[in-house]
Amino acid sequence: MLIKINFVNIILLSTLVLHLSDGSSGRPTKIDNKPNIILILSDDVGFEEIGCYGVLNNPSKTPNIDQLADNGVRFNICYAQAICGPSRAMLYTGNYATHNGQFDNKLTYLSTTAEKINQRRNQRQEIYDQLPLLTRVVKDAGYDVAWAGKWHHSTITGGFVHQQAERLGIDTYIEWTSNPSPYEKILNKKLIPDDTWEFAAISGGPIISRYWKPGLIKNGKVLDTTMNDYGPDIFTDFICDIVKNYKPNSAPFFAMYAMNLAHSAHCITPLEVAAGEKPSNKHIRKGTSEGTAIFNSQVKYMDQLVGKIIDTVHKQGLDKDTIIIYTSDNGTTSSAKGKGVEYGVHVPFIVSGPNVKKRISTNELMDFTDILPTIAEWAGADVSDKSLDGKSLASFLAGKVDTTKDVIYSFPGPVRLVRTKTHLLEALSPLYNQPQGKFYETNGSFDGRGYKNVTHIKDAIPMREYFSELLAKFPSTLPLTFDDPIWSREEMQKGKDHFNNDRRKRLTLQLPKNYSFYDDSL
Repeated sequence: MLIKINFVNIILLSTLVLHLSDGSSGRPTKIDNKPNIILILSDDVGFEEIGCYGVLNNPSKTPNIDQLADNGVRFNICYAQAICGPSRAMLYTGNYATHNGQFDNKLTYLSTTAEKINQRRNQRQEIYDQLPLLTRVVKDAGYDVAWAGKWHHSTITGGFVHQQAERLGIDTYIEWTSNPSPYEKILNKKLIPDDTWEFAAISGGPIISRYWKPGLIKNGKVLDTTMNDYGPDIFTDFICDIVKNYKPNSAPFFAMYAMNLAHSAHCITPLEVAAGEKPSNKHIRKGTSEGTAIFNSQVKYMDQLVGKIIDTVHKQGLDKDTIIIYTSDNGTTSSAKGKGVEYGVHVPFIVSGPNVKKRISTNELMDFTDILPTIAEWAGADVSDKSLDGKSLASFLAGKVDTTKDVIYSFPGPVRLVRTKTHLLEALSPLYNQPQGKFYETNGSFDGRGYKNVTHIKDAIPMREYFSELLAKFPSTLPLTFDDPIWSREEMQKGKDHFNNDRRKRLTLQLPKNYSFYDDSL
């Protein structure tokens, strides 16, 4: 009897060892069948900057991201918003601006008849409280949640990660913000700007640096940094440490990296420092030849950091257990960012890992509202009781189905965009006296080359009627004219001041000059 028990124990032990080992490498693998998930979000890098999309004629600056696509799938058509805060609201909540209220950094609006501003804020908060939050969803599904970078999402909770990490479902974090106030509160002292500070690209005022000598708050403590420390490196090492410290018998991890690269200020990177330059937060405008070179260097270095994360996953033997997503928040800085045309909202989206069929590229449609439900399905999270505009793409990514969705939307500022596989409606804006927008046949293209302007062609009328039906599914909540009394509300004044002028109208409705591949006439 004793011999029998020992024999059974030996069999059980052997089975366990096989279960915990990769048969080919002997490396440990996960017990839980839920995948680890790494979500990388670059800042102000449009899809055209990523080499595998084939838009630019020069050699690719992004070989690591290109390789990620080769090992998984690149979505040729993915929509976000045209600026960072609203894109994050779209991503974190799985809802369009019509439901989360975030149209622009300067324009937040949800319909309400309340007369007093405090009443309106309370009503909005009640609406926000009904929306899901990505980090909380995965935490409640049993994940260890790590987060790094720029939060910039005020829809649900406001504030900063370090003030509310538990509420957000974030276990460990490292955070940057340009505002000195949070650092001063933690350090209990006033910070005095000097020549090591970053100076904002638009206002020119001093802000906490995101690059050299960065201001970072890690799990409640301000890090002590110098001009030899580069913020993106510190963030990347934080994400890599999450991967390195993962134990096979622990909960799966969700690690989100909201990058600072390649947001302005455009400053030299470690690539220039390695070539002999001194670390500096001097901002060089992208519109100059020197600034363009620095921006390209930032994109190149961003790709190297993505490659470092991918390489760490591989070295830890977690390739078969970890889904890696690379995307970006809006169109390219100083080019398409903030525009109400496709290049303003068209972002890269690349995913590779377990449960992802190797397709290389796809012309199937997706937008940022689909990220939350997709990750929720991978995580085994039940979001059936949540209000979501997006759709899970997990079945498509796994190869179980070959289509995603028929239509995608974006609501940049006072403008709307709608896209199907065959047609694009952009620059639609009653506020800018463009209630019809610009209408195109896309002819199998995703980058504008080959688009045909059919805005005023009679044969396109039946398709325009179909698009009217699509628009009705997500009607805009914004007032139709700037004369509407709603714009006189205190919280709307900043948005009105920003958008209600001819210069902003022109910049918003026109294509970026470097990518005017199709007829831009209204």
